[in-house]
Amino acid sequence: MFSALTAEGQLIQLAGSYSKEKAAELRKKRWFCPVCESELDIKLGREKLPHFAHKKSRLCPGESEPESEYHLEGKRQLFLWLKTQGCAVSLEPYLPSARQRPDLTAESGTERLAFEFQCANLSADSLKSRTAGLKNAGYRPVWIIGAKRLKRLAAHFFRLSAYHWQLFEVNSFSSLMFYCPDVRSFYKLHSITPFYTGYSYAGLTMIPLHKANLKDISLPEGRHSVNLSSWGRAVAGFRKKSGRFLSEDAGLIRQLFYERHQIAFPFLPSEVFIPVSAGFVFASPVFVWQGHLYLRLAELCEKGAPIRLSGMVHYLRQKIRRQEIRMRYDSHEDLIRMAIKQYADFLCLQDFLRETENEVYMPSTQHKRPQTAEELHRRDLLFFRE
Repeated sequence: MFSALTAEGQLIQLAGSYSKEKAAELRKKRWFCPVCESELDIKLGREKLPHFAHKKSRLCPGESEPESEYHLEGKRQLFLWLKTQGCAVSLEPYLPSARQRPDLTAESGTERLAFEFQCANLSADSLKSRTAGLKNAGYRPVWIIGAKRLKRLAAHFFRLSAYHWQLFEVNSFSSLMFYCPDVRSFYKLHSITPFYTGYSYAGLTMIPLHKANLKDISLPEGRHSVNLSSWGRAVAGFRKKSGRFLSEDAGLIRQLFYERHQIAFPFLPSEVFIPVSAGFVFASPVFVWQGHLYLRLAELCEKGAPIRLSGMVHYLRQKIRRQEIRMRYDSHEDLIRMAIKQYADFLCLQDFLRETENEVYMPSTQHKRPQTAEELHRRDLLFFRE
């Protein structure tokens, strides 16, 4: 940490104020923790920035995980940047009501923000309790992830872990913000749409620190449209894979499509790969939860029965209860309905369904299932084009 008290009670902060040589002079004095009042050491090394640290034998209620050089430097840069934004900034303030010490707090007008530059893993319970504590203390939490945890796999595809999805929920399913102190830039992931486990579409916006403003970082990101060409390339890549190593839910879909329609796994219909913005609520791959819906729609189409949105929601919830579809977020029933509605709307745009009355659908008479790989390829191009 960068903050400490002198024996006289004066608050001193090393971030942006002292060189290593000056910090070496300060080592001759005694320093104390602003939270627990225990004595601190000044750490001076070739690798890390000068900073204060508790003695190993002491526990402090405001101390969380050890801080790396990457974390310390990122926090220092964000502190100096917030000062340029005209905010009243505090570095590592202790909030007694929350028993927490966020990395930074900033007051801008009537808004009070608490910034956490998170570079280490954090359990879901710790994340939720820390977020709730900051809110109860009167601050709006802003979680920023160390950019070393941003893994790009393709032009618009990224590897997102359970850790990222936890923070995505805390951010009201808006976006994920990363910061890299090495290149002094923010990276914002938005329009996050999972394809399958560990492989998610997202738009990426890079914002250099000197060009960033507080609204870029602290306000929710609006939804952008998915780049359908990029999504289509992911579908094409899926079709080229053998599918030897499948999760249980994906294996079931492969079995059901072959048993009911003699469709091999690489030739699943285009209609089960729709990029749905609310699809992040499902942990199962996109072709699993949409595959179950497609099979149900095909069954109703054969009977000439109307397809009601409420019935589709009920059907999918049955699959979820049977654990044939895995959920990422269990307590968001509204998102399940939203995802199914978005899926039905897309199928209407592609003339697979037509809405005869509000949230009641019938199959399109023009629909014809592709019979060859070439026909399926042309249908993919029709679905996933800009």
